[in-house]
Amino acid sequence: MLVLEVPAPPEVVAVVRPRIGARVVPAIPAGSWKAAGNRFFKRVMNAPIPMERYTTKITGVPLTGGQASAVIPASGALTLSVGPQGLGTLWYPAQVTLSTTAGPLDTSTANVYLGVGGVPTTNVGTLFPGNGVLALAVPAMQPGDNLIVSWTGGVVGEVAALNIIGTQDALSTG
Repeated sequence: MLVLEVPAPPEVVAVVRPRIGARVVPAIPAGSWKAAGNRFFKRVMNAPIPMERYTTKITGVPLTGGQASAVIPASGALTLSVGPQGLGTLWYPAQVTLSTTAGPLDTSTANVYLGVGGVPTTNVGTLFPGNGVLALAVPAMQPGDNLIVSWTGGVVGEVAALNIIGTQDALSTG
């Protein structure tokens, strides 16, 4: 008879690491030299550019800053306005895009005005659903002129927005 000897399993030895006691970390006040590692730097502000340096006129660049949006309040009426800002800035708007979150189911009416100082003076168009695109035929706008959009009969809580598309002239130091 053949006897096979089965080797004994290896001994399992548990390794226990010595426990290190909690060390005390001294409190360092926030905003102190020590907390910053003694690396505070004085902020250096660039000197302002004098107005006399803005002599170059940039023309025909895409219009910027012609966006606005807000939530329609409980009255259902909302007025938003946008216009050029900054010395020497002229806008040549070509169209205004109006939208509400109600989308094509919107039942509001939007009137678009050209105004001065936020006061609507000339009605340049009306969109019977408060969404859509309106082509504009207005003179060049300068700081102080505004395109004003008034929604009436809007759905309470919906967001209404306007976006002006066109070109602008601006002054540069280049």
